[in-house]
Amino acid sequence: MMRHPFPPAPRHLPGIVPPAFGELPVGSITAFAGNLGAPLPATAQPPGLPPPDGIRRTDAIEAWGWMLCDGRELACAGYPLLFAALGRQYGGDENAATFHLPDYRGYFLRAADNGAGIDPPPAGRTVPAGGSGTADQPGSIQQDAVQKHDHGYRAATSAPGGGGGSGAIPGTVDTLTDTGPVDQLPPATSTVRVAAETRAKNIYVHYLIKYTYGLTAGWPGLPL
Repeated sequence: MMRHPFPPAPRHLPGIVPPAFGELPVGSITAFAGNLGAPLPATAQPPGLPPPDGIRRTDAIEAWGWMLCDGRELACAGYPLLFAALGRQYGGDENAATFHLPDYRGYFLRAADNGAGIDPPPAGRTVPAGGSGTADQPGSIQQDAVQKHDHGYRAATSAPGGGGGSGAIPGTVDTLTDTGPVDQLPPATSTVRVAAETRAKNIYVHYLIKYTYGLTAGWPGLPL
């Protein structure tokens, strides 16, 4: 007999709907392509932008069992299933019995290396402020960077390449840079984009996290 992959809802927590077989577990992340209304509760720091007016948006996304990954602080007792999945991996206050959602605003997501050797050593990764995890676990943050590399160019030599006098053309030698990336790219018709960060082409989405399998009116932590 196949066992259920997720534990049933705790019997002492009335109003929580147990998961169905094969359902995404609490703590799962998905991308949402539309606009969102104000978060419930609105405790993100820094605060999120006001919801857009005059266009279509989804209000109260929490009623569907999902929350925006904006780093907001939540009460452990109000969201027991999500706290059981995350703990204080993303921060929180043990004395106040709170924990934080992941804050994915403005970030690309990357799969944890988990021993594969694809990502460089985790020395350059940091855990969120107040987080209980480690640099090699989900939630750790890595700043933007450019891989070390060289560019070929022709450097002038001190010896002239031909002729004589003050108008002599110097010789050249193939050389590699040693100071990192440059703004100029051949051919001359190439478009060079210089910005305050290194990035790939991208499109905005909202990252949502699943916080429950379903709620009924009997659950005192219902956010609506």
